[in-house]
Amino acid sequence: MLHITLTIMMLTSLSKAILLSFVINCFDMFDFGHARPIQKVPNLILISVDGMRFDYLQSIRNDQLPSFAYFKNHGSSVKYVRNVFPSVTYPNHMSIISGLYPESHGVVHNVFADEFLNDTFHYDYFFQNFDSRWFDNGEDVIYVTNKKGSGTRDTGSALWPTGLTIIKGIQPRTIGRAFSGNMSLSYRQRVDYIIDWFTDEKRPVNLGLLYFDEPDEAGHKFGAESPEITKAIKRVDAALGYLIKRLNETDLLRSTNIILTADHGMISTEKGLVNIDTCIDSKWYTSNRDHDTVLFIYPKEGFHAKILDGLQRCSNIYVYTKESEQLKNMHLQNNYRVPPIVLEAKAGYYIVTNRTPKDYNPKGGHGYDPEKVQEMRPFFMASGPSFKSNFTHINPIHIVDIYPLMCEILKLKPAPNNGSLHEIRELLISPPAEQPANFKEKLFETTGITFFVIIVLSTLVGGIYCIGAIRQSRITARKRRVFGRVTSSLRDFPAAKALLQSDEDEGSDDL
Repeated sequence: MLHITLTIMMLTSLSKAILLSFVINCFDMFDFGHARPIQKVPNLILISVDGMRFDYLQSIRNDQLPSFAYFKNHGSSVKYVRNVFPSVTYPNHMSIISGLYPESHGVVHNVFADEFLNDTFHYDYFFQNFDSRWFDNGEDVIYVTNKKGSGTRDTGSALWPTGLTIIKGIQPRTIGRAFSGNMSLSYRQRVDYIIDWFTDEKRPVNLGLLYFDEPDEAGHKFGAESPEITKAIKRVDAALGYLIKRLNETDLLRSTNIILTADHGMISTEKGLVNIDTCIDSKWYTSNRDHDTVLFIYPKEGFHAKILDGLQRCSNIYVYTKESEQLKNMHLQNNYRVPPIVLEAKAGYYIVTNRTPKDYNPKGGHGYDPEKVQEMRPFFMASGPSFKSNFTHINPIHIVDIYPLMCEILKLKPAPNNGSLHEIRELLISPPAEQPANFKEKLFETTGITFFVIIVLSTLVGGIYCIGAIRQSRITARKRRVFGRVTSSLRDFPAAKALLQSDEDEGSDDL
């Protein structure tokens, strides 16, 4: 009987252990965004240098840009970044912090309409940056993922486009709306906010988002190849030098990873303006803007075909319908905010309408498909304890790869995204192992087998337990019957009765 009991105990313990392992694996399989176990929360600063074309630094001597040279010598860089269409500020900044294409994150342009909200988002209306309706579309951004990592994680955002509002109930620390509406806030002040957040004794951040609006402004005003571009980049370089100084003063430099990138590049736009109202009637449509390199057209009822027919007479533009293969390939199709017709100017041209101011004459622009116009491609470099030193990767990365990279650095489980670590892992000192394409399928298959084994073992243990219990019950019943008969027989003999009485008396004395 003893060996049966021991067997039941062993199998029960084994079943419990397997069941516990299965439950843990289930929590691993169904990713809840929690951080992997770490001893210390890593620090990361993500910096956007708006309009910083991938080749700008190649045309300026290192001694003129000591801070950029510092990051290059102490970190890693790539050939260029493949950004998303349209190559404008808001879609690309959202892709950086979400790892998603515009059709997935919903920020499809700097200015766009939403028929369900019956409203239009405009990036110049800065208080709309704090309105979650435009950005909270059911997907994570990095400051949401970071917060999910643990209760001690937090993010600070210094004017990051698309990164100021509440998403999934989480909002980063911000400079404040009174200041955020004014881009004249100095670069040093922006850096000071970041450092103050990192060194806050009560509620320090471990992730900072920092935005500089140059050299984009200089590119629009003076042209992509103008001397003013160099001046603007030097201004950013000085701000980066100040950041390095402040990080060094606060003992954060060695322990903080820093990523420098941009949303798009820039190209001179002096080839001319294309007025689409010379090809179609302005009463047939509305548009998201009166002038741009990429224009959204919303046909009025009954005029869709007429507009498409008329636009065929306009030169130096590309015309895409929402169902077109081109928009599908550019990941700007499967979202209700994408309009029925999208216009893209050819490189160096701008699209205008009769409503465009007569003196409108931009010197530089962006927005074009970066796969057709290489000047739209931004730069990327990074330094810190996670990155190789003085290393340049000869291949490009995609802008949506930056989100999973940040998650890797911060030791976070990334939310579903369109990015990959395949190329970007080359920049890391300790790159993660590449997962096979069918990793999830294999995991599900393994977990399914484990579940089946548990069911079989549980059934086996239960069966053995029932058999043992029944057998034990029978043995106990048989003993009682035998003992009862023996006792009854002994009571017929006086000596035996005396012995029994004696036992009872001893029991009474003990009490």
